[in-house]
Amino acid sequence: MKLKLLSSIIMVVGLTQAGSAANWLTDMSAAQDAAKKEKKLILVNFTGSDWCGWCIKLRNEVFSKPEFDAFAAQNLVLLEIDFPRKKAISAAMKKANGNLADKYKVNGYPTLHLLDADGKSFGEFGYTPGGPGAFCAKVKSLGGSRVKGQPIAESRPPQPEASAEEDAAPPPPFNGAPTFPPKVYTQLELKGISGPPNKRFALINNQTIGAGESGKVNVGNLVVKVQCVEIHEDYVVVAVEGSKQRRELRLRDGLASIPPPTKR
Repeated sequence: MKLKLLSSIIMVVGLTQAGSAANWLTDMSAAQDAAKKEKKLILVNFTGSDWCGWCIKLRNEVFSKPEFDAFAAQNLVLLEIDFPRKKAISAAMKKANGNLADKYKVNGYPTLHLLDADGKSFGEFGYTPGGPGAFCAKVKSLGGSRVKGQPIAESRPPQPEASAEEDAAPPPPFNGAPTFPPKVYTQLELKGISGPPNKRFALINNQTIGAGESGKVNVGNLVVKVQCVEIHEDYVVVAVEGSKQRRELRLRDGLASIPPPTKR
């Protein structure tokens, strides 16, 4: 009898937890179809789910809470556009996610956009402190009358101490989405290097690029393709599309001698 009762309790708890988990789509077309059908807005979360410190804080403090689930169920279709470093995703998804990041001019993570069913953005924002109440109030401020209900109240006071995961190490400054208009770069600049020696990543202008990988980098009004050939402790070797010459970018000065590319 006790065993049956315990099994019933476990089942009820499991169903409760599963019911509180918001459903995040990963395809823009599916999200738009759902938004049109359900007459809701789309909340897009551009994230580095398995490495970005501020993305993990946002997930723990907001997206995992039942208050957010209730608000989202009434108002939002949720769309996650992920740029993980450990989790494998298909080449097609990488390409689709990169195209969306370019379209909405994403320069850091997490970046969130509130869209209508046609993909028009009402505005963007980043990590918002204060839990689900503050986050949902921000969404309502962007969506206006399209968002139902009033800003929600917290069901419990904020915890005074951060979790071990949050307190382990401060995230690099480029993990969080900018709160001011993104900087306009007139040349290539090396802004940061992260990761272990065997898997380093470099932040060049607005783009994080791994060793041997290429990325689209904003320079002035242009977008150029830059290949990160080598990543060392305090400098990287890059090659710019259209040029066979390899160049060094150093952390201390960004190599101001490198001219911006010209339109061909």
